[in-house]
Amino acid sequence: MAKARTPPGSTAARQLGDDTPKPTQPRWIWTVIRITALVAAAATAYIARDSPRVLGFNSSLQDPLKQPPSQNVGFMTQVLQKSKGQNICKPEGYVMDTYSDFDGVEALNRRVAVPLRKLIKTKFFRTLKVELYKPCQFWRSEGSCFQRDCIVQPLDDGQIPPAWRKQTVDQTSFGPFLGSFPRQRPEFSDKDFAIVNDETYGEGVWLDLVENPERFTGYAGAGANAIWMSIYQHNCFGVPPYIQDTAGGWGSQLVNVDGKSMPFVQPPRKKRDLTPFLESLAEEESGLTLPADVPKEYRIFYRAVSGLHASTSTHICADYFNATSNKWEPNLNCFIARIGAFPDRLQNIYFNFVLLTRALQKMEPYLAAYDYSTNVKKEDLAVARLIPKLLKIVKGAGLVFDDSELFLAANGRALKAEFKDNFRNISRIMDCTGCEKCRLWGKTQTLGIGTALKALFSYPDRAFRGRFTSLDFKRNEIVALITTYFQFSRSIEDIGVFRAMYQNLVTDWRASNTAPTIA
Repeated sequence: MAKARTPPGSTAARQLGDDTPKPTQPRWIWTVIRITALVAAAATAYIARDSPRVLGFNSSLQDPLKQPPSQNVGFMTQVLQKSKGQNICKPEGYVMDTYSDFDGVEALNRRVAVPLRKLIKTKFFRTLKVELYKPCQFWRSEGSCFQRDCIVQPLDDGQIPPAWRKQTVDQTSFGPFLGSFPRQRPEFSDKDFAIVNDETYGEGVWLDLVENPERFTGYAGAGANAIWMSIYQHNCFGVPPYIQDTAGGWGSQLVNVDGKSMPFVQPPRKKRDLTPFLESLAEEESGLTLPADVPKEYRIFYRAVSGLHASTSTHICADYFNATSNKWEPNLNCFIARIGAFPDRLQNIYFNFVLLTRALQKMEPYLAAYDYSTNVKKEDLAVARLIPKLLKIVKGAGLVFDDSELFLAANGRALKAEFKDNFRNISRIMDCTGCEKCRLWGKTQTLGIGTALKALFSYPDRAFRGRFTSLDFKRNEIVALITTYFQFSRSIEDIGVFRAMYQNLVTDWRASNTAPTIA
């Protein structure tokens, strides 16, 4: 019978006279030293990684090779450092969920920008009726912004063509008894993705969009941040990103949440420092950006909303009031601070441009036949020349986005209904904006994107051929669609401006730090 073996070093072994050597004192000390060294190395790596946030160190002191940049920060770096002929997005180069690459989008934009810029200055497209003073349905408003740049300048009724001002009476709007009061016209139909507010009904203010541009207004603070926080947290299918308190408004970031002055961050002068700088600035916390495995329909919704947010921030920074020079001019530091913290939204500017391009492609026969009359001969001739030119360019872009791929699952109908409800809710949230001009552009661009979604997902392709009898698009939807397309076109142009400004910043720094050549 085999004798049972006793584990070395056990109490029984010691009692049996086990001669297994016990750990010596020097070996124990070396073990402690090794553990201490590992802990110290881990702590050093952690502090080095988070030093700009934890210790307040300048991010330019970090070694950019310490860790690879995130995908979003890498994209933002490429946007600012792109040189002619270089692919803007690595590795695939395609705008996610589309059939378009970033360079292709910029090339298309250079072609459509010219007719668009002229088109939005015509009477038909610059004139819009908007219900600016609807009460907020979600929270008690903090009041209105009365700064000069927050307030819109309305048009006189005499400046509006009579056909647009005509109060159409629909028999279905009356009750069952003759002489009863008209019922309130619905804000939207079943096919609408946004609150439409037909111009021929209800209250509203006629405005000139060119005279009331989307730009820096000074509107900021808790009220401004509440708009975007509410949109992301309650209307984006449970995928809310983190929003910095000082980055959500239409105004300046110079006022922090504690009411104290807060200057913009300064971008680094050295190209090698840009990536770590953006990495330290970015707010890409785990679980707070859009997950990769959410349904495509959810991603489309989120991209549309975040792209609108980024486009708005880009316009603010591109048309920023410099109190020192007393001029409106692009502000690179503003762009870095607002978009650099959320570079995924920058990509979604390109996505929205593609989405709107596809809507125009689908609507091309209808838009070509639409009546753009204003009874002003010069204006009407200009539109008659520019609309075909724009539609020809857009049509020639080929397949940029395939709307037929969405809402195909068994729950597709229910998902589309939820999609519509959430987007209409965003229209209503815009009523809570305390700045008139911000409210104007928030409602107009929400309607513009909603019109594109309506064209893509409420009607089949065949509806835009023939006599268009099944289509129901109001004049303000057509105006908002083209205007919003121009706004995203302008954003892409502005990105090019900021790219050039950053390149000039780097070039000037190099020139000032180059040692003079001794003859």
